[in-house]
Amino acid sequence: MASRWTAVDRVEQGALPTMFVQAVIVGTALTIGAIACSGFYLTMIADPNTNAPVVALVPWMVATVLVAVVFTYVVGFALLWCAESFTTRMNDKFKPWAYAVVGLIGYGIWGMFVMGSTMNSLDQAVNGVVLANADILALTVNYAVFGFIAFLLAQAYGSKLATRKPLVFVLFAVQVVLAVLGVMVLVMIFGQIPSGK
Repeated sequence: MASRWTAVDRVEQGALPTMFVQAVIVGTALTIGAIACSGFYLTMIADPNTNAPVVALVPWMVATVLVAVVFTYVVGFALLWCAESFTTRMNDKFKPWAYAVVGLIGYGIWGMFVMGSTMNSLDQAVNGVVLANADILALTVNYAVFGFIAFLLAQAYGSKLATRKPLVFVLFAVQVVLAVLGVMVLVMIFGQIPSGK
């Protein structure tokens, strides 16, 4: 950990700041998780009578990526800083697991409240129903698992990836582009609801 709160830790001169690289790793893992599970989330808000999806899969996919990327670069940075502070004197072999627990709790709560609210807003407007308790539980567990994995990877590989600037910037750019597309998609989806009702 840096000696002053304004200092930035780097593994070596010229390397990227470690916490930024950790955030990019978290964002990459959560983006992959969001893409992989977007179909699962979509089934939760399908029409209860016909089981038809309320939106197409690809637009929904970038909307779920937006939720992951916003977490990463807003809440995720704060959680990475907290995890670093908590593990300053911890044995190195336990640090990835401590980070993973922070990610599990943080992203699980984010999924329950933020993704759950997003899905409920869409589902209630289109189908007149909200997620069942079992769906909220499944969503929370799913997000918690991905948070655990993402923060574990971030602590384990952040220092190693800090010297590979082109790769880090490509991963970061992909996340930003997908998040911007996600904003556009959500604006279009929610913009169509009043006229469709």
